[in-house]
Amino acid sequence: MKALARYIVTGRWQAIAVTAVSAVLAFLFPPLNYLGAATVALVTLHVGKFDGLRVLVMACVLTVLFYQLVGIPAAVVVVLLVMLWLPCWFIAAVLQQTGSLGYALKAAVLFGVSMLLLLYAIYGDPAAWWLERLRELVVELKAAGLNLQQLTEPMLQRIAALMSGAVLASLVLGIAASLLLARWWQSVLVHPGGFRDEFYQLRLGATAGMLTLGIMVLSRVLQGSASDLAAQLAMIMLVPYLLTGLAVIHSLLRGAGRGNGWLVGLYIILAFVPQAMLILAGGGLLDTWVDFRRRLGGTGVKH
Repeated sequence: MKALARYIVTGRWQAIAVTAVSAVLAFLFPPLNYLGAATVALVTLHVGKFDGLRVLVMACVLTVLFYQLVGIPAAVVVVLLVMLWLPCWFIAAVLQQTGSLGYALKAAVLFGVSMLLLLYAIYGDPAAWWLERLRELVVELKAAGLNLQQLTEPMLQRIAALMSGAVLASLVLGIAASLLLARWWQSVLVHPGGFRDEFYQLRLGATAGMLTLGIMVLSRVLQGSASDLAAQLAMIMLVPYLLTGLAVIHSLLRGAGRGNGWLVGLYIILAFVPQAMLILAGGGLLDTWVDFRRRLGGTGVKH
């Protein structure tokens, strides 16, 4: 990975090539889109925001040309790329300007929240659209021989009511992950070990914590569509607290001298038990006031 990072920053066309090739290969393996986003972010952090934007635009043009050759509409590709690469470039520019990982993650949340509110402002409640898509999916899965009796109509309606927020929360998490990869690359190139210390110190502040907690409370006390909207906003706003929770765990395990096996176990649990992400995000939010790293002897935290 260090060799790839070094290659990316050797020149603009090298960065464009890595970004475009990542997007093209994402046709076969979609997660490679995040590698392209991380490349844009690395150029933005290491060289400058305008250089990062140039790489984004040129790579986007090359990718659109490829997808048109294979028969995929350009509009679809542009939306997919802009929804990931452009916000990643933006939060990388915020990080470059402020030097604060917390501010950058707040910017990512602002993007997700803005997209959700814009969706509601333009199209109204999207739950009905999602419900139709879910019904079609259930029909196809049943035709394939799967037993889905547990997916009742009320359950489908509840899932549909939260789908937009879940999708945007996943997008914000992908954007944040791409930024963290880029920041790690930059650290490897110019300041080995710097990313680890920066990540261990990740905190979002009391104001952001109170706002997030307030939205979570509103999702419980409101009714109907207003409750669903608040719940979806809370999903998006909890994303950086998932990362804060990870920072707390990493710091505490390192302070206790635990090996990497504990971290591997943690990530396996997160991959296979989705509820664990919510617990970890809740712990990250609680850290706003409790400060586990100071109380329990984590490392890399300045007070």
